[in-house]
Amino acid sequence: MTTWKRRAGITLGGLVLLILLAAGAVYAVSSMQLNEKPEIEEHALDMAAADLAEGERLAGALGCRDCHGENLAGMMLIDEMPMARLPAPNLTPGRRNGALTPDEWELAIRHGIGQDGRALFIMPSQEYVYLSDREIADLVAYLATLPAISDTLPAREFGPVGRGLVALGKFKPSRERMLPDANHMDPPAKEPTAEFGFYLTRLCTGCHGPELAGAPAEAPGAPPGANLTPAGNLKNWTYDQFARTLKTGVTPEGKHLNPMYMPWTAFSHATDTEMRAIWAYLTSLEPVASPVLD
Repeated sequence: MTTWKRRAGITLGGLVLLILLAAGAVYAVSSMQLNEKPEIEEHALDMAAADLAEGERLAGALGCRDCHGENLAGMMLIDEMPMARLPAPNLTPGRRNGALTPDEWELAIRHGIGQDGRALFIMPSQEYVYLSDREIADLVAYLATLPAISDTLPAREFGPVGRGLVALGKFKPSRERMLPDANHMDPPAKEPTAEFGFYLTRLCTGCHGPELAGAPAEAPGAPPGANLTPAGNLKNWTYDQFARTLKTGVTPEGKHLNPMYMPWTAFSHATDTEMRAIWAYLTSLEPVASPVLD
């Protein structure tokens, strides 16, 4: 009996030690990744000709208000421990660490680098990296005019489950989800053409994949991105049904789109020209079977 107890104790002790070692490894690896400060070359913006009205429209059209709140003072995106507490931070000049400079805004929006130099996780920079200098400048100029609102949200915090996902590469910062050749673009003429639609739909590639044929979920709990080529369900829709879906969040089949994952509310700020350009481009694509859904 004594020998059995001794063996059981050794086995149990070994298991506890393995668990502690694994937990320590997860904490160490995730801490290194969460606290890494990538070096990105600064890209100066020309703020002299910034259009405040267009910047305000872009704050809606790009979905800033969907994540950061109607007043852009921030809101909680994930508040589920032991997963994580991840707020969409305050974008007003009253933020906890002070207003961002244009260079800091450019790093955050295009490259997913926060004011403290650490990588951002929810910020969709893998899509915003394509935005033109003019659009970034317009948006930044508008954000600088917002009334200063004090921070009320906690700092980001990753629990053991969240740290495990980070350590295993299952929850990556936005900069690691960018395509290797992703870079900002100069927009073509704002006309209802497939060329302009191609530019606009670069913002869709983060969820729907580089060919817009669908992609795996970007974050834990999110659905996979739908196939937007004519091989997907879009082939069954008319332009009017497409436009109505993006304006109302309800598909012709009666499905209600979750704005947390499909930011349809942002399309209320899209112009008719932009909507028709997106449709022109999507309907010009070759049908591609989804690597996820088909």
